[in-house]
Amino acid sequence: MNIDHTTREDEIATRWQQTIGQVAATSKAVATGQLAVANTADQIAERRERLRRQGIRLEGLVGQDDSVWLTFFSRGLVAARAVGRVVRAADGEPPEPVGSGVLIGPGLFLTNNHVVPDAIEARDMAVQFGYEYDDNGAERPADLCRFVPDKAFHTDESLDFTVVAVDGLGGAPPGAKYGCVTLIEATGKALKAEILNVVHHPRGDRKRASIRENRMVAEDDLWLRYTCDTRDGSSGAPVFNDQWEMVALHHGGVERRDAAGNRLTRSGEIWTEAMGEDAIDYVANEGARVSQIIRALRNAGLDEPTKAAVDSALQKGAS
Repeated sequence: MNIDHTTREDEIATRWQQTIGQVAATSKAVATGQLAVANTADQIAERRERLRRQGIRLEGLVGQDDSVWLTFFSRGLVAARAVGRVVRAADGEPPEPVGSGVLIGPGLFLTNNHVVPDAIEARDMAVQFGYEYDDNGAERPADLCRFVPDKAFHTDESLDFTVVAVDGLGGAPPGAKYGCVTLIEATGKALKAEILNVVHHPRGDRKRASIRENRMVAEDDLWLRYTCDTRDGSSGAPVFNDQWEMVALHHGGVERRDAAGNRLTRSGEIWTEAMGEDAIDYVANEGARVSQIIRALRNAGLDEPTKAAVDSALQKGAS
């Protein structure tokens, strides 16, 4: 069963308020360049060690220097290729955009539960890869690959994620052409105050990347919170650190609300249904932690075809 939109956004808003102290500490950490203001010594040590293995100094990640190594772009483009636009794809009808998602195995796709809520709906849905512009601003032709839930399917309403098998292209899985993003089980992939990056299809548009103006600002055991530009259609997008390791699965925005809990518009008015969803002001975003998605998949009691597909996808990121 799908999560009601209002309930999901109310839960996100509640969790945001529960970690609002972290947001203030993160702001101070960014301003002073002192990660210890917002993170524990153990978290910093774990992050420093993970970066050291990649030849990167932790101290260079937070500060006023916004420059990046050129590999930021090349690695980012590789990761972005695996991101697709989720659509409803009824026969004879143009694709209707629903959300975003990412290949985590050659033929296994990850998105939100509220984007693909069950196997029945999945049978009438698909993903478009390469739905983007080329370097000259022309529209690239996209590949449409239908979901095949009979081959592999699992959904988790509490963490708002779904994994589903994807049909192939010319006899090969779509990952052979578009690659896939490795899900890394280890923690230590991001600290509060670090910059995060989102690749998505906001409002169903051609693929976009939200980079730089996006910091991780709060967390709990299950969710990460970050600032960035997203819209309807971004649900299911992968959230990356600057090394293009996936750290979270985006699933919703933190709405600006008054003391009574009323939703507010960008002009500060109390939102009404007649204003439309686009009028709501969002102050941050939330995504399910990759480490928790992996834990949930390992403990899910999957059927054999799904388990085989998931185990194969997770094997690469287990170390």
